[in-house]
Amino acid sequence: MNRTRRAILAGLLVALIVAAGYALAGVPNVELVTLLVFVSGFLLGPGLGAVVGGAAWLLHSTLNPLGAAAPPVLAAQVLCGAVIGLAGAVVGRPLLSLRSRPAAAVAYGLTGLVLTAVYQVLVNAAAFVTFADRDAQRAFWGFMAAGLAFTATHLVWNTAVFLVAARPVLSALDRYRGELGP
Repeated sequence: MNRTRRAILAGLLVALIVAAGYALAGVPNVELVTLLVFVSGFLLGPGLGAVVGGAAWLLHSTLNPLGAAAPPVLAAQVLCGAVIGLAGAVVGRPLLSLRSRPAAAVAYGLTGLVLTAVYQVLVNAAAFVTFADRDAQRAFWGFMAAGLAFTATHLVWNTAVFLVAARPVLSALDRYRGELGP
């Protein structure tokens, strides 16, 4: 696929990811953005997958009807989006090659869990640095514990989404990867 078509596909994927983010915005920490960014990396490769992930989070967080993210939080979200896109490119194919269904299910679930955990730690740390009183900086773990229910919801949801949906989606799209070219 030529560069123009790849760029158009990347733009369409960013729009899809942002729309999916807004579609579930009313339910705290329940989202499909992580899976869709991962799939984008799988389809487009590491460079463009990282760009799609970062751009999708940038747009979603700056144009959010609930309010834009503070700059340090936004930077953490964009970085995490890029990492998730990169992860889709790096581990998507090896995960797809797993033949044992139970092993594949565990691997996909763990992938969703780890990517979400990285996101939660980095974004929550950025929020803590941004919003916590400088004298209260030592209360970091208390800050993290205060959001534990939201973090747990996010971790469980994305683990389940990856466990159930990642393999069928990657399998369905695998034949198109070759057409996309480098």
